Amino acid sequence: MARLRSLAFYTYLALALILGLARLEPHLTVRFVPPVISDEAPEVSVTGAVKNPGVYRLSPGARVADALAAAGGASPDADLEKLDLAAPLGDAETVRIPRRGGSAAATTVGTPILRLSVNRATASELETVPGIGPALARRIVAYRPYRSLDDLLRVPGIGPRSLQKLRPYLEP
Repeated sequence: MARLRSLAFYTYLALALILGLARLEPHLTVRFVPPVISDEAPEVSVTGAVKNPGVYRLSPGARVADALAAAGGASPDADLEKLDLAAPLGDAETVRIPRRGGSAAATTVGTPILRLSVNRATASELETVPGIGPALARRIVAYRPYRSLDDLLRVPGIGPRSLQKLRPYLEP
């Protein structure tokens, strides 16, 4: 009986350790908001491992690869494998080209985070934003329209702190 208890204990301990380590693995960068391609020419900032960093006006429907080309191409120490060169760009975005050997945190900004309109997005699109679940997404849709993001404070379940966390991902 004692042997059975110790076997159960060590099995439980092994499972807890495995599940705990699985949560510690680094996660991939995820685009939270579907891109909205407009007919306007976007202006984007290109920084990091490029020959000529700066702000560039690109053609409508431009991609990360177009921004990289406008900045004169990648520098020799650029790590292009960490970028989605086919990702579409919107106005006022920053594309950071990571350097080889850089930290993982520095490479996550290579894929731009696009902002989602709280007035036009569906509930399922709102659920892609960190901190918004199915119930909150339905309440956000129900309390439309919003003139500014501050109007989200009237939605039950959104307070000042949660609104601050949502601001980078949303627009009116």
